[in-house]
Amino acid sequence: MNKNIFWSFLFLLTVGFTDPAFSQEKIKPTQTDSLRNEINNKKGFDKISLQLELALQIMGNEQYEAQSLANSALIAAKTSKNKNLEMRTYYTLGRISEALDNKDFSEAYYDTALIITETSRDNWYKGEILFRKGVIKHNRRDDIPALEYFNASVHACRLSNNFKIMGSSYSMMGTIFRVNGLYDRAIEYIVNSKLYYGKAGFSEGNAWSAYLLGRIYADLKLPQKALEYFQEALETYLKQASVDGNQNGVAICYEQIGLLYLESGNFAEAHKYIENTLEIYTSNKSAYGLSNSHKYLGMIEYSMGNYDIAESYLNEALTIQNQVGDLLSLPTIYEYLGLCQIGKGQKKAGFNNLQKALDLAISNNQKKIQLNIYSKLTEAYLSINDLKNAFNCQKKQIEIQDLLLSGAVNIKIEQLQAIYEIDNKNGQIIELEKQNEINSLIIKQHQISQLIMILGIVIAFLISISIFWFYNKIRHKNLELKETNAAKDKFFAIIAHDLRGPTGNLAVFLEYLNETYNEHSPAELKEILLSLYKSAENVSVLLENLLIWAQSQLNKIEFSPAELKLTEVIQNSIKGLKQSADNKQIDIKLELNDQIFVLADLNMVQTIVRNLLSNAIKFTPRGGSVIIKTDVNNTNNANISITDNGVGIEKSSLSKIFDLSNTLHTTGTEDEQSTGLGLILVKDFIEKNKGTITIDSEKGKGTVVLFTLPVTR
Repeated sequence: MNKNIFWSFLFLLTVGFTDPAFSQEKIKPTQTDSLRNEINNKKGFDKISLQLELALQIMGNEQYEAQSLANSALIAAKTSKNKNLEMRTYYTLGRISEALDNKDFSEAYYDTALIITETSRDNWYKGEILFRKGVIKHNRRDDIPALEYFNASVHACRLSNNFKIMGSSYSMMGTIFRVNGLYDRAIEYIVNSKLYYGKAGFSEGNAWSAYLLGRIYADLKLPQKALEYFQEALETYLKQASVDGNQNGVAICYEQIGLLYLESGNFAEAHKYIENTLEIYTSNKSAYGLSNSHKYLGMIEYSMGNYDIAESYLNEALTIQNQVGDLLSLPTIYEYLGLCQIGKGQKKAGFNNLQKALDLAISNNQKKIQLNIYSKLTEAYLSINDLKNAFNCQKKQIEIQDLLLSGAVNIKIEQLQAIYEIDNKNGQIIELEKQNEINSLIIKQHQISQLIMILGIVIAFLISISIFWFYNKIRHKNLELKETNAAKDKFFAIIAHDLRGPTGNLAVFLEYLNETYNEHSPAELKEILLSLYKSAENVSVLLENLLIWAQSQLNKIEFSPAELKLTEVIQNSIKGLKQSADNKQIDIKLELNDQIFVLADLNMVQTIVRNLLSNAIKFTPRGGSVIIKTDVNNTNNANISITDNGVGIEKSSLSKIFDLSNTLHTTGTEDEQSTGLGLILVKDFIEKNKGTITIDSEKGKGTVVLFTLPVTR
């Protein structure tokens, strides 16, 4: 097996479902159906562009249909001689071939697209194509060419502000440095990827960069720093999972946090986090994830001295790994099975499993795992006083440690030199770009100085127009203010008049009651108290409506429309008025369509219904009825009607019912007071919710109030 395969394989296995550079956006069937319909209705360049967009969206699940769409688009693009669309088509075919694992075809398509970008100077797509070529090289473990492509991609993306792919290129370079043990370079590049993902507003990429930094600091045995980055990544992945349900990012963070706690000896926390990963992998049926979770649980139980439980977990992990066919995880499983057997006194079986783990690690070229196994073998041989084998294992440990420290395991000296040259070239490119920016600024300064005089003339002209416009606007506002102040003066005059009556009654009744209290029978006192209660209730209702109206006029009431189930809103609104209706023996009948949903502000709709129902109860005689009915009209509005068989309203008074200056207020059938303010509030709130209100009434025959609200479904 080739050098670096273990770390590269693990990286690719992980990024296959978490790295934003590789992940495909989940496309809903309705989106693809919509695109297909658009393609059928479009012609020319628009149709080609939509075909390419659809091909990229479905290539994850329907590669051959995607390939057919792209080939059709290529023919049309060549026929129309549109080089930009031709380039995009080759790029799309490269992406599809990559998804089909036809890497050679994919590279050929990318190369053709790259040639066209050189002539068209399309740096956006150039950056994308170079990044994809780097990914292919990295998958083949050609890290130096991969680094060169990623570096070139960064340069093209910087020219086109393609920050997302720029972040992905830095992320891939940082990962290559990390798996090759160049941690200082890895940190520098992954921090850059985090920066550019942030500029792109790409939270998933930002989380992935934080995760990679956590892995680096874990490798460097800095657990606290590693934990900070894993928790940062976890927070973002949890938010993402709450939206799209994809918990793979959450699982890998839980896994790494659990391993950190295992390293520190906090077995309870380690167990909790690995149990969380097991739950996620059980849910999404990931065999690789399930095997790892069982392996880590086995390691935790071994560390706690629970050898039987540890063996059970490890055997489960082994069973799954044998089904998956993944040789890279087997050494650690056999290592801990052997350690459990030695711990239980089964030394021969334990040494056999440790040797099997070592043979597999050597076959896989897994140097770090070899180091761990030799360390465990040294301890085991010492425990049985086998000094010769203990010495040999110790010697092997030192040899591998020297290889790791010298870097010979992961990267050759000539490769290291090539990496430094790439870094140096990247620095030179950045310096040249800075110089170009300075030159561009000098040219812009000259252009600006030439434009200043022209702009001065234009600004003077615009100022003159603005002054004239503001003068007219201020004059118009003054007129509006005069009208508003006049309306408010009328309103407060009415309120002062209406408040004086009930508050005066309260004072008179209370004074009378105070002076003649002992002269009245309990029945008379109860009647006086009832009058006081009604008067106080009228004042309370009036003040409440006044407060709401004042807040509405000053725009202090927040308007927050949301989808509401109309039946539930009406049923909740009438609860507070049920007692009033029962006191007057009024039957409230509901004829509600339970399937109507409206877009409206909940508090406003409840205020509307309460005021209208309160009026209906107030003006309906004892023993009467009120019907609340809902339906949908043909203009997609909900109709809400409140019908009573009460005293009704004179036709001549209907036109003045929403007029502030109308001071004629009718009392209820049992002398309930009315100010008319409730209806003014109702009309205001209905109009805020884009509805209408009509009142149909006839004296002595009752009243029908009908209002509408916009329907959502």
